[in-house]
Amino acid sequence: MKITVLSKNNALLHRVKVTLLGARDNDQVELVNRSASHLDLDMPDIANANLLILDGSEEEAPDWVNIEKFNLQHPHSSTILICAERIEQILVQAMRVGVRDALYLAELEDRLIEVVERARSRQAAFEGALRGGKVYSFIPSKGGSGASFISSNLAYILAKVHKKRVLMIDLDLEFSDASFCLTDDDSIKSIADLVARPHLSGPVIESASIQIEQTFWLLRAPQNPEMSVGITPDQVDDIISVAVRHYDFVCIDLARTLEPIALRVMDRSDVVFPVMQTVLPFVRGMQRLQRTFRALHYPESKIQLVANRQGNKDDLPMTDIENALQAKFVVRLPNDFFNVNTSINTGKPLMEVAPQGILTQALIQWSNQLLGVKSEEKVVNVDHSLLSKLTSLFRSS
Repeated sequence: MKITVLSKNNALLHRVKVTLLGARDNDQVELVNRSASHLDLDMPDIANANLLILDGSEEEAPDWVNIEKFNLQHPHSSTILICAERIEQILVQAMRVGVRDALYLAELEDRLIEVVERARSRQAAFEGALRGGKVYSFIPSKGGSGASFISSNLAYILAKVHKKRVLMIDLDLEFSDASFCLTDDDSIKSIADLVARPHLSGPVIESASIQIEQTFWLLRAPQNPEMSVGITPDQVDDIISVAVRHYDFVCIDLARTLEPIALRVMDRSDVVFPVMQTVLPFVRGMQRLQRTFRALHYPESKIQLVANRQGNKDDLPMTDIENALQAKFVVRLPNDFFNVNTSINTGKPLMEVAPQGILTQALIQWSNQLLGVKSEEKVVNVDHSLLSKLTSLFRSS
């Protein structure tokens, strides 16, 4: 658990740290000596804290406004207030702004651990409620399969249409195409920021990710491939272990190279989606992947083949391909070249560009299948704002 302690008093900061580390040594404790009277909610040590310990023993009143903002923005974090002898006078106000616990300065060493353990129990209950998120990995049979575009836009739909908490991880560490399918944000935040952190948590993952939608985050690959050097399968495994406790779905875009990180990710995946087009070079690439899956003793239910860009005149007959692969395609996606090209060129999700497009609708249907939503029950929350703007523009011209 990440604990951040804020005070203007260095002696108090030291007392809190000694007390915390003396009882439990695997928490991440950050001490912040703040000179300003207000809280800087954008400070990483504050924004990413699971537990915020505030010094209320000073003469001036606590920054109630920003304390309340923190608790509203981080409803599963806890706030503790250390008070002098006037705890009764401020207790009601503290409760109004969401402070979970308060204790006297004089009883700090005796009661702090008890209060922290209550916060830890609340955090564990929250993480336990989110435990069990699904891990889906997407791997191309060869370059140009469209796996990055398909995986990123399916993840977007799971979040946008079905209101699920989704983390998209781009593990194509050489080319990192997934981000170009979703955003034009040129932020340098990437998975390289996470592997260097000694303690991982849901808020830490979010701080290293780009928030695309209210419940959708993208953890991109480093923009510079040299920054990927040194990322290990164990580090990626740790990120997945934390992510499944905080997200309903973790969607991972893999490179076509079967290197150790990709193998570890596929081991951790609930389902692996190999993506291909139905032309001969992709069939050969898929056969290569199938040999690997068999060597890894993956059950047939774990591997679900995806046929992309269906409807091209050069496509081989589907039955011939399935006979050659000795496997059936679980998902067949239509060719929607114009809308896909527009989506990539504008850096916007396909659903924003073409909410009624044939590929958008196919991805929505796929997402319904993943969630077990029957076609007659599904309610698609499509945002028609872009379509309406375009319609009005043509009418006015």
